[in-house]
Amino acid sequence: MRLLPALTVTALLALCPLAAAQTPANCALANAVDSGSYASLTIDTWSEADEDNAAGNWADCRAAALRRSLGGNPKLSARIDGLRRQMQQLRALEGQFAFIRAGGGTLYSHAIPRSFPYLEEQLAGLAALARTPLGAQTGQRYAALIAQTRKDHAAYVATLRAYRPTPDETYSSYNAAEWKQLVDRYEALGRAVMSTLGTRGDAATALGYAMLTTTLFPADGDF
Repeated sequence: MRLLPALTVTALLALCPLAAAQTPANCALANAVDSGSYASLTIDTWSEADEDNAAGNWADCRAAALRRSLGGNPKLSARIDGLRRQMQQLRALEGQFAFIRAGGGTLYSHAIPRSFPYLEEQLAGLAALARTPLGAQTGQRYAALIAQTRKDHAAYVATLRAYRPTPDETYSSYNAAEWKQLVDRYEALGRAVMSTLGTRGDAATALGYAMLTTTLFPADGDF
């Protein structure tokens, strides 16, 4: 199975087999309403592909709007763009891990683009907090949150790395070499996110770290 590349939401959606004849994005609407309302107002005849497309369009529109709002702060804008790319890849890999363990299923590919609206909300909140004095406030609580997130993320990676199909998992499409490559990539992306966020124990950094624990599927496959 091919590793999903670091592309825009729209490009990721293009890899889904059902995503044909997509409805163009309506960014004026997307920037005015939440993602659920956007889907309700733009999908004429519901399908899995249309729901994926609506989620991707909403996220892409909101990403563009956030980028415009950060035009006066190019460093923060670049960090948010970097985090978006990294986190989208993490979500895509989480879907891929679940796909492999289940031996296939469109559920897992559909879950990836549908996770991006929430990610975009997280990034918008992070950007907003980072632009206020509140985001720079430090404290033991924030440092503890960062430490716990690092611990939880390491445990998630360790669980992935330890996975081997049980004898009754005959449906799994597990390949040891491929799995190791994917887990290595996931671990490297997690380190990249932490590097982007830095180690300052402030509120904004703690909020950014929290994105690492809002995973798409659990590492132990219990979903």
